[in-house]
Amino acid sequence: MSRAARALGFAVLTLALTACPKEVPQDAPPDELYQIGVDAHQRGAWNYAVEVLQRFLFQDPGHAKADSAQYLIGDSYFQGKQYLTAASEFLRLAQNRPAGPLADDARYRACESYYELSPRPELDQEFTEQAIEQCRSVILLYPGSPYAEQAADRARELTDKIARKYFLNGEYYFKRRAYDSAIIYLKHVVSAYRGSAVEPEALYTLWEAYRRIFYAEEAQETRDRLLRDYPDSPQAEEVRKKIQEEVAQ
Repeated sequence: MSRAARALGFAVLTLALTACPKEVPQDAPPDELYQIGVDAHQRGAWNYAVEVLQRFLFQDPGHAKADSAQYLIGDSYFQGKQYLTAASEFLRLAQNRPAGPLADDARYRACESYYELSPRPELDQEFTEQAIEQCRSVILLYPGSPYAEQAADRARELTDKIARKYFLNGEYYFKRRAYDSAIIYLKHVVSAYRGSAVEPEALYTLWEAYRRIFYAEEAQETRDRLLRDYPDSPQAEEVRKKIQEEVAQ
């Protein structure tokens, strides 16, 4: 066997041995179990940390470190990219201990977990909705929390994503000249998601859709709202340009 082959074989064997999961101590007292779990979490042994901390909670659910252990379980799943399970574990802590010292942390981390699951706007936005719900819960339940501002930022970002999903649906129909269908989606954007990042685009496309089917009154109302609410937007500039061209003809 060549030296390179022996070295490769040794490396594979070493990796296999280090990857073998450790046994969770069966007879360790709760304080020792907690520390073992914390140490495992700190070195990135996420699965082992979960096993040890879950056993700790099973042994002594009323321990002073129980909240911390539950939080670390959630964080271990999060760090291991098991975001749905992480959200569930964080919510378990937030719901079981709503007045506990880690309740706002856990609620915000549930928002972050769902945020990681939120897909691009074209896809189903169930996880986006759940992330928004948890972020808003932080703001509502813990307005003085250091996470409240971050939660508000996340909620705005995710709300913009949902608004864009509806806008893209409307744009899809608009491009195919299915103006009535386009109007349904675009009206939803400008009514349900006022102030969203996509609203100027939605108002402009809605204005064009009304014009294409000769709904003059609705087109004028939409145009006036766009010019009033977003006078400096590229869409407002395009409206003014088209109006000038039509007047000049």
